[in-house]
Amino acid sequence: MRHLYAVEGEAQLRAYQASVSLLQPRLEEYLHFLRTRYEVRSLPRAIVWTSAEAATSLLGSIPVPAYTNDYRVVLTADLSAWRDIYLRQLEGLPDAPETREIRAYYETALNENHLLAILGHELAHHSELFLDGFDSGREAGVWFEEGMVEYIARRYFLTPREFAAESHVNRLLVNLHSPRLGSCSLEEFGTSTYDGSYAAIFFEYWRSFLAVESLTARFGGVEAVFASYRRWHEEGERQPLAQWFSLEPPLKEPT
Repeated sequence: MRHLYAVEGEAQLRAYQASVSLLQPRLEEYLHFLRTRYEVRSLPRAIVWTSAEAATSLLGSIPVPAYTNDYRVVLTADLSAWRDIYLRQLEGLPDAPETREIRAYYETALNENHLLAILGHELAHHSELFLDGFDSGREAGVWFEEGMVEYIARRYFLTPREFAAESHVNRLLVNLHSPRLGSCSLEEFGTSTYDGSYAAIFFEYWRSFLAVESLTARFGGVEAVFASYRRWHEEGERQPLAQWFSLEPPLKEPT
């Protein structure tokens, strides 16, 4: 894949090029991992590195500055922008120990590994293991694909300590927002995901990630979860995928 830059000025270009040069070796290793483990055969032609503002208002209209299709991935490498976006999940929540813990996490913990995990999420969407492809317009089991690509990318790029911390913070956020946002089924992911606040957007992603995390613990690994997913499809998808997997809230900590 080529690296393209949609930037304003030489200073921004140099900063993004420096970031990409540091990420490149690990990105190449990850692409090999995706090809050999998850049947990623066709990748976008380029990654477009840009600012959060350009990603969300000039190059696209999605409010999160990371997205993909068959031709390109669009992503901001600005960790401060991601920090600000994640902190907006706390808007409207009361000042409490949980919200202070989440705030401290996002203000101090984000690093290059987390940025790579965001990019890894977008690239894992191109796995042939997902039914019909992520951009096919298919509605059934969207939560599964979104949760699985988040899980795959985080497991690869985050250290065990970072992975556990991310899961913990996601669980706190889901629990805090569940009274207002948790009445919808997992199967409704995608129907209006980008129509609400950042809290509403990420609630869907974190809930789906936690569901996949619980499935991998129950089945003993990603491969076994995918095998069950294929059986669901081969047997005619006679029930929603979340029911097939017997997923019921609240999600418990995996053992």
